[in-house]
Parts: sequence; C-alpha cells; structure tokens
Amino acid sequence: MRLLLVSPLPPAPSGVADFSAGLAAALRNRMEVDAVEAPSRDALAAAGRRLYQIGNNGLHCAAYEAALEFPGVVELHDAVLHHFFLGRLNREQYIEEMVYNEGEWARSEAEGLWDRRSHAEVDEAYFKRPLLRRIVVSAEAVIVHNPAAYQAARQAGGAEKRIVEIPHFIDPPAAVEDAERGDARRDLGVSDEEVLVSCFGFQRPTKRLRTVLRVAARLGAPVRILIAGRFGSADYEASLTSLMEEAGAIRVPWVPEAEFRRLAAATDVCVNLRYPAAGETSGIAMRLMAMARPTILTAGPETSRFPDSAAVQIDSGEAEEAMLAESLKLLVEHSELRLAMGEAARNHLLENHGIERVLPAYLDVLT
Repeated sequence: MRLLLVSPLPPAPSGVADFSAGLAAALRNRMEVDAVEAPSRDALAAAGRRLYQIGNNGLHCAAYEAALEFPGVVELHDAVLHHFFLGRLNREQYIEEMVYNEGEWARSEAEGLWDRRSHAEVDEAYFKRPLLRRIVVSAEAVIVHNPAAYQAARQAGGAEKRIVEIPHFIDPPAAVEDAERGDARRDLGVSDEEVLVSCFGFQRPTKRLRTVLRVAARLGAPVRILIAGRFGSADYEASLTSLMEEAGAIRVPWVPEAEFRRLAAATDVCVNLRYPAAGETSGIAMRLMAMARPTILTAGPETSRFPDSAAVQIDSGEAEEAMLAESLKLLVEHSELRLAMGEAARNHLLENHGIERVLPAYLDVLT
C-alpha cells in the first residue's frame, strides 16, 4: 500500500512540519510513504491511502482543500479551525461557513464575529465555534491527540465517523549533559545561580506571555526569562516591550532544531500556557518534558492525560496569575522538586509517547 501524507514539511517554521517528517519516517518502515506539502491531483487520485495533517493556520491550506476533494484520514492538530477560515475567506464565504457549521440561526452572530475579527486571537467566542464540521464529515476517519479534540470532532458531526485518540508522539531527545547545559547557559549570559524560565514557540496572546512577564518581574532575582520564538504580530510584540524590559527577558527568534535543543538544555522551568485553547497538544511542551524539563501547563482536557507528577497544571481565568506565581516560586526555590518533576515527565513521555508506542494505532487506522 502506498500512503500519501499531506502536510507542511521542514523547513517550514511549524511544529506540525517536524511532526509529519518524523511520522513519515516511522511509517516508511511499514509501507511506502510520499510526504508532500501541495500534491498534484494525479498524486491524490493515485494514492492508496491519504493522511492529511490539519492545523489552525494558513500553512495547512493545501492539505485542507485536498482533504475535501479526495477524502482520507484527517489528523487534527487543532480542534478549532476558526482562525484558519478568518485568514482565507472573504466576508460572505466566512458567514456561509459559520451557517454550514452552526445553522441559519448563527448568521447574525457570524456577521458580528467578522466585524470584530481583529479580536479573534483573544476573544473566547471564536474558540467556542470550532468550524470543524466540513473537514470531519468528509473524512474517512479522524485522528486526534487529546480528549478535548475528540469531543470537538464528535460534536462537529463525527458521531458516525471513526474518531481515534492517538497520543501525540515524541521522538525522545537524548538526556541533557552537564557540559551541554553549562555551555548553553554561558552563551545566554545566565549564571549558575539563576533559574531560567523559558517560553518557547509562536508567541500569540493565547500563550499568556503577558501574565508570565508580570509574574517574572514580581518574583525578581534569581529568575531569568527566555522568550524563544516569533511573535504573531509586531503590534503584539510592541505591546509587551516594557514588560519584557522590566523582567529583563532574553529574546531569541525562531531557531532550528539544534539550537532549540541548546536553549532547552539551558532551561530550568518551561512555561507553556494556552488559553483560550484550541484543542491542541503542545509538541514543544512534550519535547521539553522529554528532556526532563519541569513544565507548567494550563489545566484542561487538552492536558488531562499528563499525571500530576509530570507537570504543574494551573487554572485559567482569575486564578491564573496567582497560581503561576506560587508554582514558579515553588519550583525556583526547590531544585530537588525541579529534578523530580523533570524525571517524572521524561519517564511518562518515554513510556506513553514514543513512536513505537503509537505506531500500531496509526497502522490500525491507515490499513
């Protein structure tokens, strides 16, 4: 059997691109796999099986369009596609997409959402309308990575579809060596006495960086903040400039894999908050956990498969800032707690998220 895997691929600055490359490599041990970003119609028609990687940004346009015309297995990396549509449809098309998903009653709501779409990154109303129905209904089967995405796909019209939750796989990186860690921290100008708290990934308001910076500034020494990744917009970055300066944040843009590992090696604590959430499982957070880095997450069904010993989970909403401050203070003051949580996180990831652990589930869906 020949599988056509359609997805963003490296060097695209996307976690899904790296995920797809790793998945394709593993599947090639069991079947023929062609991994492409924008397949031809002939390739789509000739494929024995098709696997589409779908996320909530424009990098997935080719996969989304192909999945509708040539149905196959759809793997949802985000269970909210609302922002994907806002970025590619005009007003009339967007309103009709809302009506298709929610019913005629939603037309007036769609008009209002379109008119205030500049608030889409932070307004919960956009996250409550996933707009998944078209892709779910057309799919032969749907793969998701957590209970939140499973429920969203089911509610989107997938009651008669095969929906399978498969753990988000991680290619476990080697453990961090002391020399590697020391070199990386010296390059960043971080001393042995300081505790480096890192925020990795594409920085948009849902990553709660404003809250992290306020807490870091309040905690002060020995906390240092590293922000590694591009900002979603220049305006958003500018709005955080004074807070970054007050917190003494170290800024690093998007980096390739080798440099990511060095930054992760230098890290003492990772903060990976997401609210409002889009049903995603953070590949970045899992890579850091697999490197035995204690990680703070937003509690929710997206993160409910992680045991308490492997990650700190804090509430969203009014309690967020206070819980983050207390959790960070505890981890900053107790190095033995950081070590224990990091080891528990790595053990959980190795046991439950290795590619050989999840590969049988993929083969069951694809063959």
